[in-house]
Parts: sequence; structure tokens; C-alpha cells
Amino acid sequence: MATKEDNIVPFPGTELREIDFATVHSDGVPLSGSRNAVWLCPAYSGAYEHMLYVKPNLKTRQIVAEILCAQIAIAMGLHCAKPYLVSVPPHHFGMPRGNNFLAFGSQQVGPRSIAKVIRDLDIMFEALQKAKAAEGVGVLDEWTGNSVRHERDMIYDPRGTIWIIDHEAAAPAGVAHDEYMTNWLADRLRDRTDQHKRADLLQAFRKKAAKPRTLKLPNAPPPEIQKIVGAAQQWQDVVKFLALRLTELDRLLSQRIIPEQNYLPLAAATQEQHREHP
Repeated sequence: MATKEDNIVPFPGTELREIDFATVHSDGVPLSGSRNAVWLCPAYSGAYEHMLYVKPNLKTRQIVAEILCAQIAIAMGLHCAKPYLVSVPPHHFGMPRGNNFLAFGSQQVGPRSIAKVIRDLDIMFEALQKAKAAEGVGVLDEWTGNSVRHERDMIYDPRGTIWIIDHEAAAPAGVAHDEYMTNWLADRLRDRTDQHKRADLLQAFRKKAAKPRTLKLPNAPPPEIQKIVGAAQQWQDVVKFLALRLTELDRLLSQRIIPEQNYLPLAAATQEQHREHP
């Protein structure tokens, strides 16, 4: 929530992991099939080399959203590609030589030929349920206001792990924190659930929504990202959106899963359940 000075009060509890920094050192390979340009690049982070998916064309707010949402997803216990702030020499991305600039990157979670998108929705939902990730991803998207996620933003590896990627559309500018938005995964989970079992589905969502309330979002952006023009203000704006939307999260989830039911706040709903099942 906000103070009188409109600054963000730190969330109590678990802090998000630090952002790692990396530098691309060789030519990247452009990939297709994403909403924004993505390059697969070799990069150094300290003494270690990683293969990173780098998005060189994101706007500042999108970079902030990608980093914060990836950190949040990991803190929620979801499998999410590790985020990086990446120093990009433009000539490694098919551009003329010039000064390095900062971009968002995420670690490759497996060789591209192994980790892949599941295009069969029935198989994808079965995999999500086996990984116990379905409701968690739905809660993440509801809280962060990510209205464009679809099956191509989740990839599957042979170990049975579902990895979530692509958060640049989260916390969109100009959207009210309490606005009802598209939630592709949660809507499909609801539609695939028998109506008489949707109360149980809502309880599963509410259980996953407990974790966000334990997270601590940093007021100030890390020093590295402040080198991007406007990043400090965008960081504060995104954190404010998340803080305020968290106060509406239970209502938004309830009205999505059981829209025909008048909203009962979580405490009241729990008391009602105890009366029905003493």
C-alpha cells in the first residue's frame, strides 16, 4: 500500500533474489515465434558462461516488468527462467558498432531441441497439473496483470518441469490496479472445471495467493538498472501497481472463478465454510 507521500511501503517477509548481470561476448542468433525480438546469445556472468535469451528491443517498463515478475515467480516457487540484466554490444545483434546498452535476458532452461512448447492444450494442462503449477501461474498473472500469456509462454522439458517465460506485458501502464483483465490460464482452468467443483478450485487459487502476501518488493531499483533512462520511475510505478493490486487479488480471483457468486472476502468465506462443515 502507499504512504501519504505516495511511496511504497516494503512488503513484509521474503526478499526477492538479487538480479544477476551478464555481458554478451559473441554474435547472437535471432529466434522467431515471440511477440518481441529474441536472440539466443552466449554471455559471461562473472567467471561463468551462460546461454541467454536476450530481448534487445524492450521498452524500459517492459524490462522492469520482466525482471520483477521473474523474481516474483521464482519466490513463489514457480519454475521461471532466471532473469539477467545484460550488457549488449550492438554489433553482436546485427547492428552497427557502438556503445553497449542494457537489455533484459533470461537463462536458457534447456537445449532448444529439448525444452519446447506444448501445443496440445489437453497435454499442457495435464503437465501443469502434474507439476502443481497451474493455480500458481494463474495467481501470478492475476496479480501482475499479465493479460497476454498463452501456451507459447510456457515450455516443457523431459523431466516434467513447466517453465514460464515472457512477462513483458505485466503491470501495463495506464491500467488501474483493480481492473479486471484477461487471465488466459485461470479462465481455462475455470472452464475445464465442473461448476460444482469451482469452489474447490477457488480454494486452490487462494492457497497459492497466500505466498505473494509474504514477499517483500524493493522500493528502489537495483543500481545497475538505474543506468537505464527512466528505469527508477518505472520501477516505482510497477511496484506501486503490484502493491495496490495485491489488495484486490482475492476479489479478482473470486469473481473470475465463481462470477455468479457475490464476493465474500477470504476471512468471511472461511467462516462460512466452518459453519457449513463444523
